[in-house]
Amino acid sequence: LALLPSTWTVADLGCGTGQLLAELSPCVAHVVGIDNSPAMLKAAAKRTRSLKNIDLREGELTALPMKSASCDAAILALVLTYIPEPAAVLREMHRVLKPGGKAVIIDLLIHDRDDFRREMEQVHMGFDPTALERELKQAGFAHPACRPLPPEPNAKGPALILATT
Repeated sequence: LALLPSTWTVADLGCGTGQLLAELSPCVAHVVGIDNSPAMLKAAAKRTRSLKNIDLREGELTALPMKSASCDAAILALVLTYIPEPAAVLREMHRVLKPGGKAVIIDLLIHDRDDFRREMEQVHMGFDPTALERELKQAGFAHPACRPLPPEPNAKGPALILATT
């Protein structure tokens, strides 16, 4: 977080209860949190009420309530597995980024645990690094990089994947 330029605007797409918003806020000029759930946004507002540089917006990730080229970085943290059409979200993520903007995606690595997917009400069984790179390129990102993240020793869920542009 300390490496983020303090002048940046960062979008947290699928911000949920605002945990990441609260972490980003002291490091950058402006943070936009978007979620389609009024209950999640209410929880995010409560968590971030003392932070003056946070803008919460209700909206769908497939049609972001943001102007094109309006943020320096965008983050999708543990969101994409819940989205029926990830390609549309990736295109929107690309649209709202300024030229040269950075995208970060953290999600589940492809797995075979259908019980976990059903319990978590996820649409997808995670993502294959090569396939996610291809999706990012098709969304307009020139040089995406995807890699598995090593799991924590006592982790109970599937491993994670990190994608950056």
